[in-house]
Amino acid sequence: MLKLSVLKVENPSCFWGRVIWASGGNTQTTEQYDNLHTQMNLFYHNISWNLRKLNPRPIEEGKVYVVYWPVMKSWCRAMVESVIMDSESCRARCLLVDHGEWLVAPSDQIRDAAQNFLQLPVWVRKFHLGGIQPTTLRVSFLEKAKLVPSTRWDSSATLYLHNLLKDSTQAEAVLLESEPESTSIELYLTIRDIKICVNDDLVAKGFAYYSSTKSTDGSGLGEVVRFPVVPSSGLHQIVSKTSNKPPSVRVNSLAAPRAGDLLTAPSPPQSQEHEQMISKAYGRSEVTEQPPGSQSKNSLGAAAERASSEDPDLSPSAALTTDLSLFRSLKSLNSSTVYQQEAHSELNDCHPTEMTSVCITCTKQDELTSETVIPEEDVLLCMSGKSGAASFVESRQVHLPDAGDETSSESGPTEKTWRCIEDWACARLLEWLNPGRLNPNPHAADDVVVPSDPRRRGILLHTAFPVDPCTNLDDAPITDDLRRVLQRKQYSTLSLADRYSWPAVARGSNTLIVSHSADQPLSYLAPLVTHILYNSIFCSNTYNTGPIAVLLCPGWEKAQMLYDLLEEIKVTHVLHPVIVLLGVGKDEAKSVKIPKNCLLLVTTPFSLVLLLSCRCFMFMRLYHVVLDEADQLLTHAADQMVTILQHFQKVTFSEINASCPKQLIAVAKRWAGGMEGLVGTYMPSPFILITIPEEVSLLTLESSKISVMLGALEFNPDISQKTLIVASSAQEVEDVFKVMKSKSTFCLRTHEGLTHQFDNVIQQWRKDIGPRSHVVLVTTTGCLECLGITDASCVIHYSFPTSRKLFGNRLLCMADNFRNLADRDQTESHRSLARSVLLISERNISHIVGVVRYMGRTNTLLPPVLLSFTQGILVTREYEKTNRPLCSYLKSFGVCRDSSMCPDRHRLISQLDQSELPASGVIQVVPLYVKTASLLYGHIIGKDDGGFHIMTSEMASYYADRKPGAKEMLVGGLYAVEEDDVFHRVKILPVPDRHDGLFFRVQFIDVGKEQVLKSCQILELPEQFHSLPSQAVEMIICHVKPVNAEKNWHPKVTRTIGQKIRGLVHQATAVLSLGNTVFVDPMVRVRQVPGLKTVINEYNIQSEILKTGMAVPNPDHVALLRALWQEEPSSGTEAVHIFG
Repeated sequence: MLKLSVLKVENPSCFWGRVIWASGGNTQTTEQYDNLHTQMNLFYHNISWNLRKLNPRPIEEGKVYVVYWPVMKSWCRAMVESVIMDSESCRARCLLVDHGEWLVAPSDQIRDAAQNFLQLPVWVRKFHLGGIQPTTLRVSFLEKAKLVPSTRWDSSATLYLHNLLKDSTQAEAVLLESEPESTSIELYLTIRDIKICVNDDLVAKGFAYYSSTKSTDGSGLGEVVRFPVVPSSGLHQIVSKTSNKPPSVRVNSLAAPRAGDLLTAPSPPQSQEHEQMISKAYGRSEVTEQPPGSQSKNSLGAAAERASSEDPDLSPSAALTTDLSLFRSLKSLNSSTVYQQEAHSELNDCHPTEMTSVCITCTKQDELTSETVIPEEDVLLCMSGKSGAASFVESRQVHLPDAGDETSSESGPTEKTWRCIEDWACARLLEWLNPGRLNPNPHAADDVVVPSDPRRRGILLHTAFPVDPCTNLDDAPITDDLRRVLQRKQYSTLSLADRYSWPAVARGSNTLIVSHSADQPLSYLAPLVTHILYNSIFCSNTYNTGPIAVLLCPGWEKAQMLYDLLEEIKVTHVLHPVIVLLGVGKDEAKSVKIPKNCLLLVTTPFSLVLLLSCRCFMFMRLYHVVLDEADQLLTHAADQMVTILQHFQKVTFSEINASCPKQLIAVAKRWAGGMEGLVGTYMPSPFILITIPEEVSLLTLESSKISVMLGALEFNPDISQKTLIVASSAQEVEDVFKVMKSKSTFCLRTHEGLTHQFDNVIQQWRKDIGPRSHVVLVTTTGCLECLGITDASCVIHYSFPTSRKLFGNRLLCMADNFRNLADRDQTESHRSLARSVLLISERNISHIVGVVRYMGRTNTLLPPVLLSFTQGILVTREYEKTNRPLCSYLKSFGVCRDSSMCPDRHRLISQLDQSELPASGVIQVVPLYVKTASLLYGHIIGKDDGGFHIMTSEMASYYADRKPGAKEMLVGGLYAVEEDDVFHRVKILPVPDRHDGLFFRVQFIDVGKEQVLKSCQILELPEQFHSLPSQAVEMIICHVKPVNAEKNWHPKVTRTIGQKIRGLVHQATAVLSLGNTVFVDPMVRVRQVPGLKTVINEYNIQSEILKTGMAVPNPDHVALLRALWQEEPSSGTEAVHIFG
């Protein structure tokens, strides 16, 4: 049995109710539908939508739309029963499918239904008591009264049913039969612990009699029509097929299926011929509407009934005729108009990508859930299909014929027919040959509609000239060769930043881009190269030589990647790009030779400054400067950037280059403090694009404003202000509203439960206010997008934002008050009014570090309390990293490049870092593997190395005759590998996301290097070779670090040092040891003079590293490590051994 909640009773043959699947109630289902109604109200109350594009044209009967219900002041799903039109207006009589109410709604209160709002089945279903018919009392002329059948129910029967429901504590039902408009059930009510069958009770009381489909004793059912469920992408129509079934067995439902299970219940088995016919007729097409006037005769259910009544053993010709008859009952789709294509973008902006209608019907199921088996059919309710808006949202549809006029007996002979029978056959054949849905406009699906207002997409755009964004790669302002290269590299989908910035870059405008894709050079390189090829080359003066464009990168790694990318896009034959990376070597810049035909130079700020100091004449026609990762350049190379930009400004404003292009491009992933000066000083008429909402606020926040972010809620404005307070729930909104109402002259509120007040609230908010006036609006995060506010002067985060994107979206409510750096007059005279107040409580401890890091980029003084609290959190996090290795950057250079983001450990722990290696004195070492210029792996001579040599010789003897391959590869297991006729012990390392078993990453435990090997190269290692511990020792060369604040050593330095020292005995002085790491300073190559007892130092490794010009001294290296050890409370006894 299914438990019911009866909501409304018209008579025993018409009452409305909801199915309660779980015996404990319908809490979960109620939450789902409450959330659905909330989302619908937010969507259709969104004042930023063009409502005219969401209105259905025309309104069609039998389809489901979203209708405004004044009683509940809410948007509800409704099925249109009929359309009433007159000379002045158009109205529709609708059934609210989730409430069971009838409503006559004007056309301006009817909207197309988005697909997201049609995922759940209808909440309220129409039922009737099955197997009984009404009776009435008839009095003859002989004044004899008797009960006779009637066509309608007596009011006393309805009143009696009302009373039964009122007195009952539980309602249950057995589903009997599917009928076109309602569900036939046997209703059971529990009254004072007694369960009665209402159907039988009405018969016993004389209000009804048993119909022909039910025996007088109620023991069984007659024939029941039954058909399979026919799923279709356009319509889920459930019809019936005649079958003889045993009487129904009432079974209590033990499981509680989800609401979505109503759409996916299994269908009964079908004959093969019938299944093929149905799948051909419905499974490969989308049915969105029926021919006008054919709901009764040419509906899909009627067509299926006619088809099912045929003999299953039809001849092929008869089967084809049947199939064509079914297609004649369907109407042509894909009647897109210009108006409908515009609505496509409106609906896509709110995430629903397609729109559907609802067909309400019933079917019988053999199985309800895997746990509950119902032998007799179970009637379910299904909704799906396409609404009137589907034709312009779904671009891949099939044109199907409309044969309603042909099959209608009322159609006159002069009535126009759509196609002849040959055309029908061709259409059917085309459907068979093309299983997918036809797409008359294959490019329409690829077109991305970009809204005219970028702020609708969370974008801040400041520009001195109008911008026409590109929508896809086909209309992007780049050359055809570059377009093919991008397609080959699968860069076919443009990001929001690309769509807006590419036209500006290709036009030659000064451009500042802050976006998530800024680390991909392709995001700006394609339009830049196009502009250089089509414009700059022909406009450049011929009086000077040298590059016309310079790409500045923060380090050698990015510069090398960018240079390789230029070679891939095949512009080297025209631009002849050159990469220049200089060290600090004497006269190194003078020895650099840049070809005369070089038009594009890739380098770093430090290298370019050295070139300008001695080869300035080579950069006298510098027209394009690109700052890749500009935030890093302006932060770590501020002085060098000033020198470069001053030279660029001098060159571009010279008289000889007056008619030449001038373009400065800055690309970054976040806003940096120096960008405001960059735009104001070196970028006339800039194009500023920020696609990261949380970065937008940094453009407007100043030191005086940041200091109040953690302030109290009190404020007394001297000028007119509009304050937006954002809470997390409706209850918080009400609580804050009560407090703020007494402190503000004018206070508004809105939340998900007051969506019908959106228009009134926004109307009040947008009114002009006088001086010293203050308007306060309290709302929730979910309502912000619907309100479309951009002119707030203050945002108070009463509830802490749960993500950066959410925080940025809140700050965009002040976009109108942000300083427009593209407007020089406003920048100089206008002081931004935007202010953000962030309230932090003990519930937001996990976000404090991110807040401090975010505010730290504003170069402001932060509250000492906040800084001390943040420091405590960082220390706590460090104590939680006991299972992590000591940071390699900390060991190599004394400091970590970013300790707040690094996952490794940054404090010394005596139990983990206690070392048995020498911490002082002279040692003999043999480097075997050079990982970086200052990080080596090798052996310490004299450290019980006799056992290692014995093991090596025994391994060679063991594998001389046989080389058994490893049978099973276990992570952490020891195996053997042959390399250069030498056998090494290796350990299998874990490799994420690698399940093929063909390649393994291993570590040579006696050499120190890591390498990826094939499984066939790995040999089984006998147990006798497992006992000796790892022999590789990590050695760090102290007091040197990469030049120009680089994070990693240049490969040239590593390669030079590796070739010089690998495999040779060196003499080193140990200064510290931690775990398996020994720190040495110095480390020299000692060679004995033949015939004498004299030894000479051939070279010093530190000096050799510095000679490459790519390194600088690091005098604080060991001192920083000693200070780190002193911070460890329990380090007193071990410090002597560790530091020597």
